[in-house]
Amino acid sequence: MPEAVRSLARWAVDMLLLPFRVETLHEADLEGAPDLYYGPDPDRAAKARVGICWQGATWDWFSRRDSRFPAHRFVRIGEARIPVCFEAEGASSFDPVAMTALLLSGWQEVVIRVRDEHGRFPHTASFQHATDSLDVPIVDWMRHIVSDQLTAGGLPLERRQFGAHTWAFCSTHDIDYVRKWRPGIWKRELVDRALLNREGESVATRLVRARRATWSFFESEDPFRAALQRIPAELEARRARGTFFYKAGAHGFRDVAYDVSGFGARMHVIRQLEAGHEVGLHPSYHAWAHADRLLQERDRLAVASGSPIRSHRAHYLRCDHPASMYRWEAAGFLVDSTLGWAGVPGFRHGTCLPFPLFDPVAARQSTVWEVPLTVMESALFNRQHRSADEAIRDTDRLLKVCRDFGGVFVGLWHNTLWDEADYPGWGRHFEETLRAASDRGALMDTLSRTLDAWI
Repeated sequence: MPEAVRSLARWAVDMLLLPFRVETLHEADLEGAPDLYYGPDPDRAAKARVGICWQGATWDWFSRRDSRFPAHRFVRIGEARIPVCFEAEGASSFDPVAMTALLLSGWQEVVIRVRDEHGRFPHTASFQHATDSLDVPIVDWMRHIVSDQLTAGGLPLERRQFGAHTWAFCSTHDIDYVRKWRPGIWKRELVDRALLNREGESVATRLVRARRATWSFFESEDPFRAALQRIPAELEARRARGTFFYKAGAHGFRDVAYDVSGFGARMHVIRQLEAGHEVGLHPSYHAWAHADRLLQERDRLAVASGSPIRSHRAHYLRCDHPASMYRWEAAGFLVDSTLGWAGVPGFRHGTCLPFPLFDPVAARQSTVWEVPLTVMESALFNRQHRSADEAIRDTDRLLKVCRDFGGVFVGLWHNTLWDEADYPGWGRHFEETLRAASDRGALMDTLSRTLDAWI
């Protein structure tokens, strides 16, 4: 195998076996037959419990850093239709190691330099989009196939669990604002929409908006502040705990500034920590590319919370792999949950399981573990224009996928829930998702404790 990709392939083999309680020993000259052989020699492959012969063209493709995907086809397991794009011989007619390297390492995001207006790798440029498999955990299917082959070969594998639970659910919340009614919103509602009619709404709609904005001057409870109290209450009622990502800086018009050390925000932070929830950093829009700002905001949140900050999720899900990985690592984060799609639900890295981030070019594994984002409510409601019933249905289907693969479902809900005027159905979507996860016996805990329970 070309030396430039050997470490990537070895890492991919380790990641194939990560969900199982086994120790992988990589040896070029094992005495006797190995349990799993991955190489070019058909004779050695035939002697192993499971032997996979890769084709030279596969790793030549990786060595070239080709930005065009190889030809793909589909394999069927029951009703599942799984795309594969590297041929092999032996136990499989396709190459599960190369598929894992392609998706789990973020390889496609490194070699394909398409980016959207926020600097993100868009789902439309991905292999999953090209194969209509955004909601298929392709890497987890590779793991399932290889583990079945090893079991059939006489080596049954024990799956890792989340303590006493076979799967997990993480309720996460990006706190972009601590209150709804502020000068910019009043201007939008009273001037831009009600008076100037910049949205082209009917007179009746504009009157309702103007009345609601005016009445907000006299209301004692802001809907976003109310949600910051109700979200943890809904979790605690189900013996669940969540992760709340707070802002600690603002550096542009896409940030709404609030003081995380101020009485209002800090009261929520302390109360959530005392109840067993987790507080993580949701950095400002531009901090994703500025390590010094990231550190400053982490420290500000640590002071406000009185505890170290282990978890991170980028604002707008901004990430540029692998550069972002190094910044998160330098800031001391142990858990990230940025890597989902901003526009659609699904499995950006082909998995619903935690994994250590990896730089496929430098062949370096990070100390940061990714617990990948599955669904963001605004992707369903704002980007895909789902009704509440449709969003609940789509989310329930992904819950079942995560349960079936023994994975983690990570949902993202903002504290805009139950604001029926501007976010109708979002609160019901959250409540129904919590109920479904609880009914199906998931561990319902913070990102950090869920990862600790698994590894």
